[in-house]
Amino acid sequence: SCVVRDSGQAALRVEVGGELGVMPWFRPVGKVAIVALYKSARASFCSGDDVTALRKCEEALLAGDRLCPRPAREMGDALQLLGALHLRRKSPSLAVKCLERALVLRRAQSPDEDAAMAATLMALGSAQTQLGAHQESVRCNQAAVSLLERSSEHPESPAFACALQSLAGAQRAVGQHEAARRCYERCLEIRENVLGPDHALLSAVLNNLGATLQQLLEHREAVHCYHRALTIDQKRPGSELSRATTLGNLGAAHGQLGDHQVAADCLRSSLEIQEKHLGVEHPSVATTLHNLGNSLAAAGSGQEATSCHLRALSILSHTVSPSHPDVASTLHSLGNVYRGLHHPAAAAKCFEGALRIREAVLGPTHPETARTRHCAALVGCSLGDAPAALKELQAVVSSLCPGLGESHPWSLQARADEESLRRAIG
Repeated sequence: SCVVRDSGQAALRVEVGGELGVMPWFRPVGKVAIVALYKSARASFCSGDDVTALRKCEEALLAGDRLCPRPAREMGDALQLLGALHLRRKSPSLAVKCLERALVLRRAQSPDEDAAMAATLMALGSAQTQLGAHQESVRCNQAAVSLLERSSEHPESPAFACALQSLAGAQRAVGQHEAARRCYERCLEIRENVLGPDHALLSAVLNNLGATLQQLLEHREAVHCYHRALTIDQKRPGSELSRATTLGNLGAAHGQLGDHQVAADCLRSSLEIQEKHLGVEHPSVATTLHNLGNSLAAAGSGQEATSCHLRALSILSHTVSPSHPDVASTLHSLGNVYRGLHHPAAAAKCFEGALRIREAVLGPTHPETARTRHCAALVGCSLGDAPAALKELQAVVSSLCPGLGESHPWSLQARADEESLRRAIG
């Protein structure tokens, strides 16, 4: 017989005549079962057992679907974990479906669940980023930041710092660099206050802030950020790859300041660490080789720069697709090296390949596309086709000035080259 008490608990009484030949077996049901399955799934997720975690999440959701009303909090947690699993397995479309359903359930909860709602929004923003929907990612992360700012918890919390960092990353992806800078600076301030000035988490924020400052052409401030990050990295055991990243970023900033030999030294140190810990064929090695090639070219070592870019292209040829943006960037840089070495035909071939990729991936009027078209036009002029080069330079000016502004260095250079060529043609 079964008696249900006023508390909602059930008491089961079993009477058996004679010897009991079986042992009773009980399992949790209802919300208790969902919570148990979620905890088991989370433990599997943390240990890297994605298959078990997926199965447990799906069992938890099936159990929730059988209840009326459905337990919003428990199912929201399971859906968010399932979304995180799909993200880790590079299935962002499935992640978006899970996380959007989790949001619907979160909205049915009480107002004191703002932190859970914000976490789901940030996860959805990450999924949108993987899909390339960067504006949607900004919207999700902005909603998470606003939610935490209005919550009853203290806004200067670690969760709020994470939300600011996620929002800044999304803003960088859509070119909102000044807004990203403000978010990174606020995130940095919170983490310094909570964790101290030398905590490992500060290194990533400083690197991201430095990259944002470089986009804003504030290279000296970027160097300051990278030096701070490097100091933190050097104090941490096991932070070799983080140090390699910081050295690479520091080298790029020094290159922008014209300190090309310092830049090359930083990048060589970064390359040495990456080759040791990642192997000589890793995509990150290709990125560092690309940047090292640029620094060497600027320092006047064109032949060595050519070797770096060709090796980078070799790595990219079997690690990314032929239309990957990194392939276009390296072809563009190699074209400039060939220009400096007075090999216009080789340069033209490189720019042609880079332009084809950038037009397809970024669009014909994107600043990076226009930059490659600008270089290709200059090479075309040196090969004797000045009228076609002038037409291309006019298209470059039409693309750069509205997007970057008349006073941007790229816009100024394009207009100067156009006017110079027009006078030369007469």
